[in-house]
Amino acid sequence: MIYHKDFSIVSACPTVFNEDQTVNYDETADILEFLEKIKIKSTAILIFGGEYYRLTMDEKKKIIEYLSSSTFWSGEIMVGINDNSLFAMKELSKVADKYGVDYLIISPPQYVPFYKLNKKFVEKFVSQAIEMLDIPVIFQDTNIPSSYLPDIEFWRRYIYSGKVAGFKIEGRGSVTKMRKIRIAYPDIPIYGGYLGLDIIRERKAGSNGSIIGSSMPDVVNRMMLNGDTADRDKIREFLKVEVNHLDRFVEIEKYVLKKRGIINNYRCREPCPHLSKILIRRLESLISVLELYF
Repeated sequence: MIYHKDFSIVSACPTVFNEDQTVNYDETADILEFLEKIKIKSTAILIFGGEYYRLTMDEKKKIIEYLSSSTFWSGEIMVGINDNSLFAMKELSKVADKYGVDYLIISPPQYVPFYKLNKKFVEKFVSQAIEMLDIPVIFQDTNIPSSYLPDIEFWRRYIYSGKVAGFKIEGRGSVTKMRKIRIAYPDIPIYGGYLGLDIIRERKAGSNGSIIGSSMPDVVNRMMLNGDTADRDKIREFLKVEVNHLDRFVEIEKYVLKKRGIINNYRCREPCPHLSKILIRRLESLISVLELYF
């Protein structure tokens, strides 16, 4: 069991849209101001796949520029640049580099036309991405088969050269993967990503932090890391709803942010599944309990 004293919450920032489906850059930046006020020290932007792939290249570039230049935010910024095109990743990284982004988050593509997805292809793609980027990367584990992912030894030269600055391990089975990485690389940062639901076990496995949503990181920190069993049970009920509705996770996050007075519109860009009336009633019930901890 390895505890890291620097364990911290990283909040993933969603993109806010107007009623006409255009990006609301100001309200997206308002989320960073909110995170600053509740003392979150690190944020990750452009990592929600469901939103990322509904944004144009120009919108992604402007989001990076706008948020990285925000006078409301003084913390660390990670930017997701996942794409099945190395050219697109490079273009986004140039903007990130220009505006002083701290880390890039990358993943292997889940589909590339005319290529067979296998371990050899994934290793080649990841190697090319790491070597062409000028900002240290955090490798994000994905839901592609584990047999396709690089072996532990693959990362050694990239870690020691400073090209790879950490790992984001998410989903079921993440704790086992964290332990293996921690044994091989005792000093490399590892971030959990199961939306905070497994945060206690992640910490015991040697994680440096957990990347969760932006709606209630203060509550998660207070109740999961510093609360008693009853507190943990309360926040877990909310986190379970998010995990069980991953296709609506971003809209759930933005719904809570609206309830907290941070943004005005919680709807995601079409086409996307929306919150049902039943799910909204469930969220309202949970929020009525958790808002005492806001």
